[in-house]
Amino acid sequence: ARWQRPMHSSGDGGATLDMENRLFPVDVHPREGRFVSDRISMGSGGDSFYECLLKQHLLQPHSKRHMFKQFQQVIEAAMSRVRGEVEPANRQAAKFKLFLGEGYLSGAKAPLKKMEHLSCFTPGMLALASTAAGAEGSWLAEAEAVMETCMSMYQTKSGLAAEAYEVVRDGNSKAMVLQPSRNFRYSFLRPETVESAFILWRVTRKEAYREFGWRVFEALERNSRVAGVGTGYTAITDVTRETANVQGQRLDRMDSFFMAETLKYLYLLFSPDSVLPLDRFVLNTEAHPFPVLERPAQPAQSTG
Repeated sequence: ARWQRPMHSSGDGGATLDMENRLFPVDVHPREGRFVSDRISMGSGGDSFYECLLKQHLLQPHSKRHMFKQFQQVIEAAMSRVRGEVEPANRQAAKFKLFLGEGYLSGAKAPLKKMEHLSCFTPGMLALASTAAGAEGSWLAEAEAVMETCMSMYQTKSGLAAEAYEVVRDGNSKAMVLQPSRNFRYSFLRPETVESAFILWRVTRKEAYREFGWRVFEALERNSRVAGVGTGYTAITDVTRETANVQGQRLDRMDSFFMAETLKYLYLLFSPDSVLPLDRFVLNTEAHPFPVLERPAQPAQSTG
């Protein structure tokens, strides 16, 4: 079948573009299967590729071991292209914040100084990768560093994050800061940061991630909950304004991922570990749980 060729090529590492550096741009010709741009992103267009490599291995850690090796190679290469730093207002009092912009295959240009909320699945993915057998490097530390940036996106008047941010120079401190992009101040109530909060809570047990999740839930209740019986939650037009009870700030729109992912991850964040334990289930890119198909060999039981 025609669809089998790209699937087989991806699974066996058969792509031909820049395999030495393991870089995969986001745009592919639909008929010829060749890459047609040099854009590399952890946001729209590129995010699920990296996640699927890791999670296929987590589902089948023995027979799909090669996919974890491929994940290690491509994630390190991609992160080297998209990773950038946001300068703190007070260099002595704060660390530089990492942001994930858009990179380029050639590496000749610095990452584009913008970050989509979609990229905030990355801390959770890196934290999961750090738990895999044979994991190398400082993925957990990097996950927590990027998560700091993602949580700072919610420091708005509404308490919700915008769709995308740009790195700009602050007029007062002159430092480079992250602020909502002019045409992307709306919020569709996306799940990526609370997804990462859930995974990081399970991996690190740091209460900061639960505290963050609770603040997000309160902001959703305050700004997006529609009054009445049998109603839901609505996207908002501008996170930089206090939107509670302001009808003009509401988009009359609730995406399916809000129920399937955002609320599910918030629920899991405050649930005991026995609810979908991460060593027995893998949540796919849309938060549907799949049981791990291959289990580690159990030691023989003594009968003596």
